[in-house]
Amino acid sequence: PVDCIYEVVSPVPSQSYHQIDTTRCIGCQMCYRSPNDSSDLYTLTICPWNAIDMLHNPNMKPSPTSIFAPYYRGQDSDLPWPKLEEYGYQLFLDGEVFLPVQEESLHAVFQKFQQEAWMYSADDNIGIVEADTDQGEGYVRYRATEAGRDLLDVIFRNYERIFMD
Repeated sequence: PVDCIYEVVSPVPSQSYHQIDTTRCIGCQMCYRSPNDSSDLYTLTICPWNAIDMLHNPNMKPSPTSIFAPYYRGQDSDLPWPKLEEYGYQLFLDGEVFLPVQEESLHAVFQKFQQEAWMYSADDNIGIVEADTDQGEGYVRYRATEAGRDLLDVIFRNYERIFMD
C-alpha cells in the first residue's frame, strides 16, 4: 500500500526483511503501534513488517545539539544532524543500512559516516561506515565498521529521544 517500505532480500530466505525509507513516508500510519489494543502478552501492530522502531516520532522535539556533534572532528560545519542521528540509530540497531540506489541525498549522509573524522579516542579518528559498499538490484548496502559499532554503542547507550517504542 505504501512505497516507503521495501524488501531487503537476503540470499538466505529466512533472513530477508523489510526496511523503511523515512524520507518517503507519507504519514499513512501503516507502521503505527496501537497501545490501546495491546496487552503485556500480545502487542497489536498494524504494521505487517513490525518496523515501528525505525520511524521518526514527529511528536518529540529533538535537542538543539545532536548527540553526534561531540564526536565529529571533521572540517564540515553544516552537517545534516537529524539524518545522521536517524541513520546512525539504524546502524546501531542492525549494523547495516540498505538504501535505494537513486537516493543521492541519503548517500551523501553516509559519505559523512565514511569519513575518518569521528572521535574513537583522544588520538584516533575512525570512519563509522566501511568505505567499500555492496550493491544489489536497486540498492546499496552500508555496513558499520567494528570500531564504528563500538562508537555507536557508546553514543546510543541511553538514547531515548527520537524513535517510538
